[in-house]
Amino acid sequence: MKDNPKRELILQAGSECFARFGYDKTTLDDIGKRAGLNKASLYYYFKNKEEIFIAVVLAETEAFIADLRLKALSHGKPAEQVRFFLTERIRRYSEVIHLTRLSVENLQKLEPLFDEVYRETKASEVSFLSDLLAAGSASGAFQLPGQPETVAERLFQLSDALKHDCVRAAGRFPSAGMDFSSAIAGMDFWANIILKPTDLKD
Repeated sequence: MKDNPKRELILQAGSECFARFGYDKTTLDDIGKRAGLNKASLYYYFKNKEEIFIAVVLAETEAFIADLRLKALSHGKPAEQVRFFLTERIRRYSEVIHLTRLSVENLQKLEPLFDEVYRETKASEVSFLSDLLAAGSASGAFQLPGQPETVAERLFQLSDALKHDCVRAAGRFPSAGMDFSSAIAGMDFWANIILKPTDLKD
């Protein structure tokens, strides 16, 4: 079902509609028209607009993480791979802000579903980050102040905290293209301290 062409067509149409109109103003009619399908077809694959929206967010997040992994691994040194992963996930967050233009009412209604998406993607990201840290530590590139899994979890939390601090500073309804430079600089600062080369350690 997940790889069904019609389902993918609906998700693509939903992504385009949510990006153009925002969640609140997008209707099932908009999505159906964009996909070239009637409402009955939409209801066969999704119960409602909320389910389409969450599926779109999850699909875009999974695609983003897959792309981020490939690009992180293209950086030669282990510390650079980790630093790129942590800072780029902040930088790229601004690209999905356009999907979350929600009224307070809808934000509250969708929050439990967002939590589910977050748990799924967090586990994948932390696992990948832990692998990068373990490889860097094993190669002697840097010494970790704890087990790779623990350090990965803490770095992920720090990355999210810095990112959300920028979102809070932007107000209730952040816009696409908002400035995350302070969060990126903060993440880079802490990554440099934690991933200091082995030969510079005391």
